[in-house]
Amino acid sequence: MTDALRSLARKAAVAVAAVVVLGGTALAPPAQAAASIDLQPEDLARGADIAVAHIEDGDLVHGDRIVDVGGDRSTLIGRSGRGWLVGTSDVDGVGEFRVVRVGPDDSTRVIKRGISVFELTLSTNGRFFVHMGRGTRRAVPIRVFSARTGELKAEKDFANYPQVVGMDGPIVLLSSWAKSDYGIRSWDTRTDAIAVVSKKPANIVDLEHGLLATYTKDPYLAGCVRLTRLGAPTVALWKSCSERIVAFSPDGERMATVHILSDGLGPNEVQEREIGGTLLGDYSTNWFGAITFETNTDLLLEVNGDTMASTVRCSEGECENASDPVAARHPRLSPALSTQRVGSVGPR
Repeated sequence: MTDALRSLARKAAVAVAAVVVLGGTALAPPAQAAASIDLQPEDLARGADIAVAHIEDGDLVHGDRIVDVGGDRSTLIGRSGRGWLVGTSDVDGVGEFRVVRVGPDDSTRVIKRGISVFELTLSTNGRFFVHMGRGTRRAVPIRVFSARTGELKAEKDFANYPQVVGMDGPIVLLSSWAKSDYGIRSWDTRTDAIAVVSKKPANIVDLEHGLLATYTKDPYLAGCVRLTRLGAPTVALWKSCSERIVAFSPDGERMATVHILSDGLGPNEVQEREIGGTLLGDYSTNWFGAITFETNTDLLLEVNGDTMASTVRCSEGECENASDPVAARHPRLSPALSTQRVGSVGPR
């Protein structure tokens, strides 16, 4: 995807119209399931343990190996080369921030301090992470760091608090709702050039598979989500005015969606769909935490039921526990599974 994105950025500087995500071919609404499947961990059979790297009781777990990464609270950032990046903080997630690199031999090394893990975006190739620093509406620093050493590699100020939605090669994608910067722009960290990628703000981007979901306008003002490919932005793969995308499968063929206005504690319903919109499963519970894909066909859902909580594995309506159920806490402070890889699904 790197070459395609570079080509996109170069062309955008000359002819923005060629890459503008247009607002609207009318699509047939996706088929709806007869009823949502209510997930309560105590009612589900115990299946296999979580197969991908994840956080469990504050430790990084991958296969049968458990790594103590320190800190009171841990969040998996993603795969980086042959290792992983993990962010840690105090128990409340508001201070004592560290970025820890876990090597293939399970060694740990703090490569950055003072940067909130909840504000980091890992590049597609795992070589860099991007952080939006503190600033003013006129100037907010966006910084790119090495995921191996924590060394600062690039920095540029942007106005209006843009959201970092992805990085591929040297290109960082930024999305903004501000009138002057409305839409998605690319920042080439080698040349410092800025180019328009879309005149619509981003819902989610999967740069590895060239998938771009944008909002037609503010979803609180009847805006919809429109999914296209970066290489063919005028052709809609899917459109919904009631759902937004929260995760793509590792092969880019499936997606998980929630209500378009879901916010706060967590959604109470998740849909499993093909990227063309075909509904494969509809799941509900008291509230969901992390929502990711374990494989091309298996969803991992952090289920917080009425009385019990667990990580649940679902595929096309069939579900099982992937962790032992525990008493539900509202809110649950330590998710069993957490990733921050934009538009994709954690380390594989």
